[in-house]
Amino acid sequence: MGVLELNTKMTTRYMDPAPQSRRLLPALALCGTLGLYSWLAGCSVLVDADRPQCSADSDCTERGFVGAVCQAGLCKVNPQWTCDPVLPAAAPSYKLTMHLQEAVSSAPLPGVVAQRCRKLDLICENPVDMTFADTNGGVTMQIEAGFDGYVQLTGAKIAPSLYFLNPPSSGDLNLPTVPLASPLVAAGLVLQAGGTTWNKERGIVLLNAFDCAGKPAANITYSIAGAPDPSTFIFYMVDAYPTTDVTVTDDTGYGGLVNVPVGVSTVSALLEPGGRKVSQLSVLVRAGYVSYSSVTPNSL
Repeated sequence: MGVLELNTKMTTRYMDPAPQSRRLLPALALCGTLGLYSWLAGCSVLVDADRPQCSADSDCTERGFVGAVCQAGLCKVNPQWTCDPVLPAAAPSYKLTMHLQEAVSSAPLPGVVAQRCRKLDLICENPVDMTFADTNGGVTMQIEAGFDGYVQLTGAKIAPSLYFLNPPSSGDLNLPTVPLASPLVAAGLVLQAGGTTWNKERGIVLLNAFDCAGKPAANITYSIAGAPDPSTFIFYMVDAYPTTDVTVTDDTGYGGLVNVPVGVSTVSALLEPGGRKVSQLSVLVRAGYVSYSSVTPNSL
């Protein structure tokens, strides 16, 4: 994800037909860095090596370097959003610990059935393993290297749920708080967010965005691929309440999608202002289920 995306025109300085080598080479280097060797096929936008690109981060956005920061007069990719994700296929083995809690009261949820399922097993017909939450709502599983999938969570006090795993870069994965909604709370979430009802033939997707340092990310807009569906809508959390009155996450990074059609949906996370795509993920949606996923910067 080190490649900058250019969605708008850069401020340009046009050169003479035979530019001097000291200016031509930096321009070619810039095009190469951006993956834009199209200069050779008609790229006429060159950058003066003696002229600063920016004096503030906003200058980078105006020049088309969306999400970049200004450092020493140059627009550079913000390290907050530039990191190499751990691909599931390359992930080492690790121990997963989940602490299941009721979403509103934060009370532990003992007895919840936890089944680990592979990504391609869409209905968890052949779970890899199964366990039950202990008296404190704790679930522990040993995850083998290269596992790509989710944990299916079911119980009398929760809406059936799918929790998608993002493998750690090293060590074990400890999730100290996994808030799960009851059917009543899930339906209330839809009403509070501005909907009329939760269509149980569809699903809910709850998302939590993080930057490369693992900090909850503000100013993230979520979008879903495909033609807009009039019954599907996106909400964000503001002061712990869901709303459709804003279009970006607050400093908790929380948001979600309601009444999402059944199947695998592609969700994108865009950094505002500027709309730079910082993450893209596939989420499995089941009828009457709540799907939970973290959103972290990835290579798209």
